[in-house]
Amino acid sequence: MSTTLRSEAGSPTLVRTRRRIQTGEIGSLAGLGAVVALWGFALTRVDVRAMTDLGLISVLPWAAWCAAALLVLGFARALARSATPAWLLTAYPVTLSTLLFTTPLVLYGTPRYSWAWKHAGIVDYIDRTGAVDPHIDVLPIYHSWAGFFAANAMLTDLAGFDTSLSYAAWAELLFNLLALGAVLAILHALTGDVRTTAVGAWLFVLGNWVGQGYFSPQGINYVWYLLVLAILLRWFPARIAARSAYSPSSEPGPAGRVGLCAVVLLLLVSIAGTHQLTPVVMVLTLSALAVLRQTSLRSLPFVMAVVVAAWVLYVAEPFTRTTLREALSEVGAVTSNLEDTLIGYGTASDGQILVSLVTRAFTIGFCLLAGCGILASWRSGRRSTPALVLALVPFLLVGFSTYGSEVLFRSYLFALPGLAYFGAVLLWPPGSTAWRHRAVLVGLLSVYLALGSLVAQFGNDRQYHFTDEEVAAAEYVYDNAPPGTLLVEGSRNYPSQFRNYERFTYVPISREDPEDIARILRDPVGTMARWLGDTDTYRASYLIITRSQIAATTARGEIPGDGLVAIEEALRSSPRFRVAFENRDATVFELATAPEDDTP
Repeated sequence: MSTTLRSEAGSPTLVRTRRRIQTGEIGSLAGLGAVVALWGFALTRVDVRAMTDLGLISVLPWAAWCAAALLVLGFARALARSATPAWLLTAYPVTLSTLLFTTPLVLYGTPRYSWAWKHAGIVDYIDRTGAVDPHIDVLPIYHSWAGFFAANAMLTDLAGFDTSLSYAAWAELLFNLLALGAVLAILHALTGDVRTTAVGAWLFVLGNWVGQGYFSPQGINYVWYLLVLAILLRWFPARIAARSAYSPSSEPGPAGRVGLCAVVLLLLVSIAGTHQLTPVVMVLTLSALAVLRQTSLRSLPFVMAVVVAAWVLYVAEPFTRTTLREALSEVGAVTSNLEDTLIGYGTASDGQILVSLVTRAFTIGFCLLAGCGILASWRSGRRSTPALVLALVPFLLVGFSTYGSEVLFRSYLFALPGLAYFGAVLLWPPGSTAWRHRAVLVGLLSVYLALGSLVAQFGNDRQYHFTDEEVAAAEYVYDNAPPGTLLVEGSRNYPSQFRNYERFTYVPISREDPEDIARILRDPVGTMARWLGDTDTYRASYLIITRSQIAATTARGEIPGDGLVAIEEALRSSPRFRVAFENRDATVFELATAPEDDTP
């Protein structure tokens, strides 16, 4: 009552307090606006063609680094102020994620990563034929796990787009923001402290460098994986005490719980029918939560295992029949699975080696931070078994497969929410009152993490981004080649297979054996003439060499010497070849004369 009377009387003390809170919030929002404006200005000064093997960080101007520093400073200040509301604390990781994943969209305009283009090719196939072909020779695995592609074919038709490439570049921003939202829900279920939650979300964005949030089945499956965990931890914990962070009024009734169970089941079926790796980690995580009695839905691991087995053995049977033995041979081979993750440091460029070393040091440092958080929470008595499951169980994947030499990084990606939670618990324990000291600690550590995150996130962008000229060259080939065409590629790293992809037999030079590559370099004209001159097997033949192919093979050392540049120069100077299409970033060759008999 006295508070109300003082308020009605216009108490100077109370008025000043309210104005101070409003001023702080307005100042923080203004600071966020300045960061966005400065980052946007910096992007207008970037010359992507000047990138070195250090990627985008080699051409970021001073304004970008100032914007990053201001964002870190603003987050630390917001943490230190007692009156900062939860929504404003959350705005900082959201802004960070938005800036990071809008940058490729603004600078490049086309989807990053060659696999995004291949995924668009599967959507194109389904859109043209109205079906999948599990027996197809090229990219058959996607026809056996076609949920993502079928949904996008439907979306493309309903929205009136000519191709999924019309919106594919936006997927990286959308999927990563959705993942951040799910992680916020997970963190809020693990701790009721708004600052611990905000720090955990901040760490999640900084640590999310693996690059799987693009136009891909993994991108959307990761979001679904996180949503399942958020629902289980929030509404189906094993003990009522686990819900203490929420008001009782927010608890759903029986009908609401049934609805949530239906959502979880729908997500699990979608995961099983959309991707190959996510169902495995989903089964492992659900099993751990059930065995340790951290969820009341302890039958979910069995349900998920049955769904996955049914999909693998029946729906994906044509693909499984030919690959099951090879897949089983990798189970338990932990050492070889980990060795396959390493790049060839003996052949890679200096810039590529530096990016790789910084990325690995950053990842190890992030895991050590989380490990210290686990020890600190254990010693303080704040033991969170669900968080331990989230942070540790995904690393069991290394005992199941190499997954294209990426299993360790995929394991880290799935473990990231748990790792971020324990990093946050170390930096900002729930209930901590030493706000200023901890805010300084978060700010200083964020500088190190931001530098490592930018290197890991954008260090390979010289290879990963594609120009409009490269797209135009690929479009020429895909639009003009008849079915049964041989397409020789410098490497697979370019915008490829996004249209009419089933028409071709693909032969990337960079994937040939080292002895064969050496023979090609000794006589590129004779070798390519024999390959492209096989008229008995192929109706037409092309060779395509692009800027991104040259960047990738040079950085990784896949083709020694002058590599693709030497091959291109040799073919240009030979009368046996003619240029069918060219621009500043790509050249398409075809045979001009019948091949001579070069057999010794």
